[in-house]
Amino acid sequence: MAPFPRNFRFQKPSRSTGAVLAIVLVVLVVMMLGGVALLRSVDTSALLSGNLAFKRDTVNRSTIGLNEAFKVMKSANFSTYADSNAGCAAGACTDAAKWFAMNYSPRLLETDANGIPVIMADAATFDAKFSTIKPVDSVLGKKDGSLIRFLIERMCTDFGPSNENVCAVSDRVQVGGDTRNSPIGAVSLPLYRITVRSDGPRNTQTYAQAIVTTRVK
Repeated sequence: MAPFPRNFRFQKPSRSTGAVLAIVLVVLVVMMLGGVALLRSVDTSALLSGNLAFKRDTVNRSTIGLNEAFKVMKSANFSTYADSNAGCAAGACTDAAKWFAMNYSPRLLETDANGIPVIMADAATFDAKFSTIKPVDSVLGKKDGSLIRFLIERMCTDFGPSNENVCAVSDRVQVGGDTRNSPIGAVSLPLYRITVRSDGPRNTQTYAQAIVTTRVK
């Protein structure tokens, strides 16, 4: 065997610095985070879609409250007591219990910045005075916890018969008359504000309002 040259040196095997492994780990972490972000995005989209569906459902169900309000306004009690001011001058109105039973107020109540009666924002306070519709029991037959509340307000600042001085009145006139107060003995047709609060699953909540008046006679 020939001897090695004098200037020959054995090369020590180079040690791996682990750079490739570190890069691979970083890439894996980035991919994992991307997968988590994508999953959360999908979940969020599904959640938003579900919430929008529930929101739309509460909007649709607000018509139930409007229909109930219209039934009240067609009732004999509403015709009898809507313009009453019995006992109001002396303090508590004598007919207040009849108003509460119809979810009715003969004058406008306090509202928030959006024009929603303050009493409707507090469900417990509202339910203590007025009635609440439960579609699960009476209308829809679906056990989803939906609740509907409605309130009829005569757009007046005082009790008693309506007139243009204290009420917002309709431009429509009674048959045979040429002004709001004709023929003789006729009364102005006041405007009524109906507010409906519809509560559904996942704490969804919708308010709807309508301005109506009674039928021209």
